[in-house]
Amino acid sequence: MKKYFILAFAVLFLAACGTRYPEHSLILNSKDALVETTYGTLCGYIEDGIYTFKGIDYAKAARFEAPQDPDSWEGVQTAVYYGNQCSQAPRFLWGNDTEAFLYQWDDGVQSDNCQNLNVWTKGINDGKKRPVMVWLHGGGYAMGGSNELPFYEGTNLAKKDVVLVSINHRLNILGYMDLSDFGEKYKYSGVAGVMDMVKALEWVHKNIAAFGGDPDNVTIFGQSGGGGKVNILLGTPSAKGLFHRGIIESGSMTSLMDKDEARAIGRAVVEKLGLNAKTIDQIQTIPYADLLKATNAYFAEKNPNNPFLLAFGAVMSFSPEYDGEVIPYQLTDPRVAEISGGLPTIIGCNFAENNMLPAVYANADNRYNMGDTKQYLYIFNKPSTLMDGTFGTNHCTEMPFVFNNIWLGRFMVGCDKSAYKFADFMSDVWVSFAKDGVPNTRKFKWEVYNPDTKPMVIFQDKTYTAHQGDPVFEEMAAYKAENWVFRQPYF
Repeated sequence: MKKYFILAFAVLFLAACGTRYPEHSLILNSKDALVETTYGTLCGYIEDGIYTFKGIDYAKAARFEAPQDPDSWEGVQTAVYYGNQCSQAPRFLWGNDTEAFLYQWDDGVQSDNCQNLNVWTKGINDGKKRPVMVWLHGGGYAMGGSNELPFYEGTNLAKKDVVLVSINHRLNILGYMDLSDFGEKYKYSGVAGVMDMVKALEWVHKNIAAFGGDPDNVTIFGQSGGGGKVNILLGTPSAKGLFHRGIIESGSMTSLMDKDEARAIGRAVVEKLGLNAKTIDQIQTIPYADLLKATNAYFAEKNPNNPFLLAFGAVMSFSPEYDGEVIPYQLTDPRVAEISGGLPTIIGCNFAENNMLPAVYANADNRYNMGDTKQYLYIFNKPSTLMDGTFGTNHCTEMPFVFNNIWLGRFMVGCDKSAYKFADFMSDVWVSFAKDGVPNTRKFKWEVYNPDTKPMVIFQDKTYTAHQGDPVFEEMAAYKAENWVFRQPYF
């Protein structure tokens, strides 16, 4: 009898605690999530107390031309699902079972018309000035999107009282092929993707107050190619004043394509397409697949045995150029200090990315010499628990922790209790930096970088600060990935 009484009590207790039915709320109606923007009224939705708006147009552009302000509209426009991602080549990794499992890619609907963004916030129209975090996705300068990976979702960061914004913009051929030899309308084709990002930041500056954000407290952050984009915006005069600090995760790329080289590629691809100066405007309507085919043909002839091109395609060869106007200098030029010197930055990489560490130091030293004395360096070293631990701390593994999205990143990093605890801590640090440029929490103090002792935070279960000579750097340099993903026959 006692056994049955205990069982009955347990059932009643679980029911009373609400574990039988998860407690979630979702509101989508015509009145509770309305925001008036510069261009018209938007209707989003509210999920578990977070106001969410997706697929908001921040610009429009004809192919290869500079972006313009988006169209205005009358009445109410819904903003409840992700917008188009930029057209891009299929990834060769799509064909690999374990890679697809780890990353859970969603490449969405692809289009030339991809200038859109998403917003997550605790409150709208409330006069509060929450810090704003603008996410720049990875994928080099060739691929990816704002919802490409599941853990880019912004709800859990917004719950920490920041406004999270993520953006789509032009990439690869559409964002960075220089056609300036073919007329004034194509003058900015080699930096169109960068101009899109600036337009997105302008939209944030004009509109984010209505979403409960502070336009004078904006942090841009990105990983891999997104980190490279942060570096680029630090050297882009038109972005000055539109953001106030930056976070560069595994993306200390500081070398841009020379304009002469970029123009030569543009001319060669135009020739492959059978076009010339008189017929060049046909390039605005040629199917993207044909642009891709012509580009691949050119690079295959130029570099027939390049394994990187064979694996990823020619689009990975496109990157922003320093054109002397939109991006006036190489990013290591001391004159970049006139644009962004003194802005606080977080710069780092993952333990398994040992080849990136020299670039992290070079980037930090360059910024330090520009007067950026509020830098914070890190190595992420909490390995994935999956695949016998062989995935380790490979590319992207820090992001589910930064976004506090372990469940959405469980296929990459696992989902044990320590992962949730560590994600709550690491996202707190990122949010703290977004609030005031100082990435400290109640239990964590981050030492500011200097080029003499080179302090580096090692993010792991027992996070600590390493200095020059610490054994972790020798261990990192000696690390070799034993990853069974890359031993499969597909490769």
